Amino acid sequence: MRLTSVLSGLALAVSGVLVAAPAGALDPAPACGTLLTTDTVLTADLTCPAGTDGLELAEGVTLDLGGFTLRGPGTGVGVKVQVLGDAGVRNGTIAGWSTGIRNDAPEFEIDGVVTIADVTFTENGTGVDPSGRWGASGKTYEVSDSTFTANSEGIGAFYGYAHVVRSVFSGNASAVSLITAGVFVEDSRIENNSTGLYCDESGCRVHRSTLADNGAALDVRTFGAEVVDSVLERNDVGLRSFGAWGPNYVSGSELVDNGTGIELQTSSARVLDNVFRGNGLAFTTDGSDPTWFDETLVRGNLFERNDDAIFFDEIEGGPNTRLERNTANYNRGWGIHAPGVVDGGGNKAKRNGNEPQCVGVVCPGSKPRS
Repeated sequence: MRLTSVLSGLALAVSGVLVAAPAGALDPAPACGTLLTTDTVLTADLTCPAGTDGLELAEGVTLDLGGFTLRGPGTGVGVKVQVLGDAGVRNGTIAGWSTGIRNDAPEFEIDGVVTIADVTFTENGTGVDPSGRWGASGKTYEVSDSTFTANSEGIGAFYGYAHVVRSVFSGNASAVSLITAGVFVEDSRIENNSTGLYCDESGCRVHRSTLADNGAALDVRTFGAEVVDSVLERNDVGLRSFGAWGPNYVSGSELVDNGTGIELQTSSARVLDNVFRGNGLAFTTDGSDPTWFDETLVRGNLFERNDDAIFFDEIEGGPNTRLERNTANYNRGWGIHAPGVVDGGGNKAKRNGNEPQCVGVVCPGSKPRS
């Protein structure tokens, strides 16, 4: 009797082991439209039909795409995150959505960080939309080691903020398009887009990055842009600024082989210690009203082998611009042609195609013509 009981117990135990799920078994793949409440790893591509969104993340949840693709029908949102709290998406591709990743539209409060790492966004309307609450701010979107290609907008927002590092934007209509928002791009490449960064009333900062072969590398309105230790090459325009009373700041950068390097339209700027080489026109301005705009300062720059280095014609009311310690050599046309500027001294020009070498400032060995 005792032996029979023991054997029966063993049989039940063995039976329990046989029917139990093996340790470490993967959860079944989520369906389109699922709200994920725990960290999740995709184990296959997930393609969603028309009329559905992709996946929604509860507060604190990270979605690991597992190297697979979350594909949409050309509409809807690929990954939706909550208005409050943190979330994360990594390691895979988000393709074919109206918007790849965004949060719900906030009614009142919004906070938290969305961390996006090693994700490719392709063929979306907008890859990442960090838009926040109207008249306020949004969540912070931290984007790293990611690729944006063939989207209408790689990152697009109305209010909100994104910090982008070690990422590539290529073949988009606009790599970044912001209205009253902000972006800080570091150690990244922005290339072959119709527009690199479009920033309207937005804070746009670019450090240690390359912007190449775009229509306009940076096209800014109202607040200007900050470009530091970067390369702007082979763009139609490196920096185009319109109505920017918040001054542009370009420092320690190379502007090479662009149609126009910097074009200021009713804008102010600080252009310091840059190299302009091989551009059609390196620097030009149409002036700005000193009542509303800071004086533009162009200082310590090297202009060489451009068609024209510094060039603009007589501007009614003056250009509200100061030139100081610039060098313009071996340009095919004008070295410095800047009537009406403030001469800060130390400017030099030689072996440029047009005479006189300097107009508007005194250069050693030549008399200014103003």
